[in-house]
Amino acid sequence: MAGAGKAPLVTWDEFVLLDEDDPRELIDGVLVDIDGLPEPKRAGALHHAHTVAALAGQIWAWATAGDRGVVLASGYEVRLPDGQGVVPDLQFVSKEKLGLLDEDGMTRAVPDLVVEVSLRSSRARNRAKVVSYAAAGVGEYWIVDPEYRMLEQFVLGPDGRYVIAVGGLEDEVFEPESFPGLSITLSRLWID
Repeated sequence: MAGAGKAPLVTWDEFVLLDEDDPRELIDGVLVDIDGLPEPKRAGALHHAHTVAALAGQIWAWATAGDRGVVLASGYEVRLPDGQGVVPDLQFVSKEKLGLLDEDGMTRAVPDLVVEVSLRSSRARNRAKVVSYAAAGVGEYWIVDPEYRMLEQFVLGPDGRYVIAVGGLEDEVFEPESFPGLSITLSRLWID
């Protein structure tokens, strides 16, 4: 019998009904565990949690000071046009798109910025998301790696592909041109 033993594909509507702390994303109709949301005892959980919180604070201060939009942390689903459902560590949604946010996830637009904080176990997965986020039209995608103390900035080009625009290391100050006035002090993202 064809397809015997395979679980049926999951839809977006089923995905958004999962418990809010369910650590899975919807990839090609299949629920996949997210390595970027560490379990309390997983190696790197402290660094991941600190980096997400510290970066969210810096972006939030910039966004609210200029009434530019909102910063959303893990737990808010984004539906990509290819049918995938992802739960980024951080998202920035500009003021112009606020009316497109829904309680059950972002389905009518994509964030202006998506940030994933990598652990050893999620590095390859976060790199693979470059293709999906570019295809969806996410203007910027940042990958932050607390172990290597590095931030990589991918900016969507006119051809619909990401270009690595700039990166930041250790204690540098990162000032992305796409978000005027935003200044990220990288040393605040790392725990010694």
